[in-house]
Parts: sequence; C-alpha cells; structure tokens
Amino acid sequence: MGIKRLHLLEQSWAGVFRTYLLSILEVEKLSVFFSPEKGRPTKDLYAALGALILQQLHDLTDAKVVEQLAFNLAWHYALDIRDDADVYICERSLRNYRRIVIDQGLDQLLFQNLTDELIKVFQVDTTQQRIDSTAIRSAMRLLTRVQTVVEALGKFFHECARLNPAQFEQIDAGIRDRYITREGSGCFSYPAPRQAKRTLCEVGADVLAVLKTLRGTGASGLVSFQLLERVFSEQFEVENADQGNEDKLLIKEPKDVPCDNVRNPSDPDSSYNAYHGQGYLVQVMETYCPSEEPSSKPDFITHIDVHKMTIGDSKAVEPAVQDTAERGIRPQLLLGDTRYGSENSHRKLSNEGVQLVVRTQPPKGYKKGKLTLEQFQLDKKGLIVKCPAGQVPISATSGKAKMQAVFSADTCGVCLHQKSCPTAAPMKRGESPRVQYTPDRVEKCRQREYEKSEAFKQIYRWRAGIEATISRLKHQMDLSELRVRGMKSVRHTVWMRCLGLNILRAATYL
Repeated sequence: MGIKRLHLLEQSWAGVFRTYLLSILEVEKLSVFFSPEKGRPTKDLYAALGALILQQLHDLTDAKVVEQLAFNLAWHYALDIRDDADVYICERSLRNYRRIVIDQGLDQLLFQNLTDELIKVFQVDTTQQRIDSTAIRSAMRLLTRVQTVVEALGKFFHECARLNPAQFEQIDAGIRDRYITREGSGCFSYPAPRQAKRTLCEVGADVLAVLKTLRGTGASGLVSFQLLERVFSEQFEVENADQGNEDKLLIKEPKDVPCDNVRNPSDPDSSYNAYHGQGYLVQVMETYCPSEEPSSKPDFITHIDVHKMTIGDSKAVEPAVQDTAERGIRPQLLLGDTRYGSENSHRKLSNEGVQLVVRTQPPKGYKKGKLTLEQFQLDKKGLIVKCPAGQVPISATSGKAKMQAVFSADTCGVCLHQKSCPTAAPMKRGESPRVQYTPDRVEKCRQREYEKSEAFKQIYRWRAGIEATISRLKHQMDLSELRVRGMKSVRHTVWMRCLGLNILRAATYL
C-alpha cells in the first residue's frame, strides 16, 4: 500500500478504530461462550466484535456486513485482518455473536470503555457537559385499539398452533377462522370509524372466550398468551366475574388506558407520550468546549440511556451523572433544558458537586396575562416594596413558611390591573387585599431575573449545541427509524451508533 493511501486510512475512522480501540475490545468476556476443543474453529473474536460495532457505525444489514468484511480494504485495516480465513463470516454467526453481546450486556460495556479511551487519548475536558432527550421509533407501525387486540390474538393463535396444537383445537372454530385467515384479519383490523367501538367489543368478547378456555392449560405459559392477557386487561374490564353471573364486558375509556400500554404486539416494550408519540425516549449527554476555535477538542457522547416514554427527563439526569461519576468523567457544570430542572434534581446534584444550569418554568398565570411576583418590586429580604401600579403596601411581613404584603382596599379597587392582580383572590369580608407567597417563590423570582443577565446567557448559550448532536444521530446515524424491535435490541443499536459517532468525531478531529 502506498504512503498516501496509508495516510488516508490512518486519519479516517478505520485508523481511529485500529489505533485506539481494537486492542481493548472485551473479547475475554466473549470467549467464555466458545469451547477450545469442541466444534469448528471460532472466528477471530476481535474481528467479529469489531464487525458488530462497524455495522452500526455504517448502518448496514447483516448481508452488507458480510460483503464489507470480505472486500472492503478499510474494514480489513480497521480490524487488523491478516488471514484470509477471517475475511468471511456468515450471517448466522454474526447473529449469534450479536445475541451473546446483547444478552450479556457487552454492548453497554463496549460503549463506556471505548468512549472513555477516546476521552483519555484526546484529552477531552469532561467538567462541562450538556444533556437532552429525543424520541425514536422501532420497526413497527401505528395501530388502532382494534388492530392492537386483533394482532395480539393472531400472534397467540399462530404460536399456540405451532407449539400447543392440542390446546389450539380447544378454541372455538369460528373464533379461530376469524383471526388466522387473511380475510378475517382484514375485516377486524380496518373497521369504519363509526363501527370501531362495536367491533372492539366483539373482538374483546372473542379474547375473553379464549382466555377463559385456555387459562390454566399448557398454552397459558406461552409468551404470546401472557401478552394477550396484558392487552385485554389494558383495554377492557369485566363485571360480575366473581358473582356467578354472566360476565359483562366493558371497554375502557381512552383516558383510563395507561400510557405504557401495548401499542403494537410486535414491540410491547415501546410506549406512548402525548408530546413525542409512540416509541422510545433516548437520553444523550455529551462534553462540550466553550470555544468557537476550529482546533478545539471534539465533543464526545459520554452517557446514553434508552427508556420508556413515560419516564420524565427530571428522573433521568441523576442516573446520567451517577454513570459518569462511576467512570471518572462526572461533569462539574451540566446544561439542560427546563424539563431537567426539578427542585429535587437541583438539590441532589448540588450535594454531589454538580451545578445544574437550566431555565426555570414560566411563572404560573404568566401565559394567561396574570400579574406575577416578578412584576412586583422586592427588597433584599424578598418583601414587596411596590406593586406594578407603583403603590406601596400598608404592611409587609415575613415568616418561616410564608410572606405577605397588604394593600389598601380603596387603592386596589380603582386599579387598572385589578382583575389580573394576585390581590384579586377571594377574601373574607373585611379583609384587605394581600399578596401571599413563599421564600422558595422569591428564590425562583431571583433566578428568573438572573436568567435575563448577560452572564447567564454566555453560560447557557452552549446548551443548544446538543441539538446538532441529536440531529446527527437521527439523520447521519439513522436513529430516527430503526430496523429492530424490543428494548434490548433498541438499546444495542443506540449504544453502538453513539459509539460510532464518537469514532467519526475523533477521525474528523485528526
């Protein structure tokens, strides 16, 4: 190979992987699953494990990985392949290696160890980091309530017919024919909107009959049967089940169906969020350098977590800091948007020496045009000294749990802000108009005032950079639409592609 071609490889992703990462792959934890005496000779574990990482770096199918490993010179260089026997791996072997990596949690370990090595090699400062979340979708389609129940029942029928044919024959033939034939599935899956409720009731009655027939038999141990029971309990209710009377099936109202219900039986781990829709929520935390110089250090993703849509961002910030602390790369300054800034998060992170910088929520009533404490003039102790109309209170007092300012009823009665002022709250007869608030409310008021300053803007302006990282993950690394289903497979894909982005950023820096 010529000097110029070799130089290109050394400064590409292949050079980064070969030089810094290949030698520290966790092959020891993979080798215990293969016998040194039995079976055919195992493929080179460094090449096999590296191929799984490069597959997600380039978003390739298994067939494409086999092709790249056989003919791509950059792959040979990155994986240090020196023997012709190691340039070929069949798709089945690749799937077996991936299954072991996912089941043993090696994918998360690979992301953490290889990322930590890149941070060490490139001497990246981890004291300043930023965090944000984004929604992703697995390989599933959006279903209606009727379609969800029909798919769950059809999934159980196919598995039961294959594994428990005796119990399958116990099911009413009419019910079987409605869900295992193409015509029946189409009839129940796509009803007109005005027929949806009646159709859902019919489908629910069929599911109830199947559950009562097979509950307690060998078929009840199937995963698809347990999934069917879960779908039924989420979508329906049964009355008079314990009174010896005929069961009455009731359809749950949409507001009574939990957000983490089964939206598609093909991927029961996914969940729903009114803001993001259906799928999974990914937490992304990365380093950043507060400099606009082109020679600044690369930004590396330090923490990734995938969880259900029902878990809020405020509950994700503490595990992120704990994860980086255990690896010795904990931030001292962490930037996030408003959703991360709960009082509990501020308090716990402050005790660990981490300063969480977020924007506070707008004051209650602000969007409705109401006057808030921010529009009153306060002294150093937090007492009101003047209202928005310029009136001085009759008295202003402070206690441990509550503070208040009392105004003249004659003055407030003719004020132009009377309807929007906090003094307009219902009062007992003879009481003077007053504004009551807490010391914590004063602290929030001062925080919002600080957020208007230039000092805060210079610190917080770097938070927006993580939006570009999420955009690269979703469009360059193709995380917006995945080809896998299930929490374990989704996490594997996300961890490996985030590691791939770190490798690409290191190559760009070189």
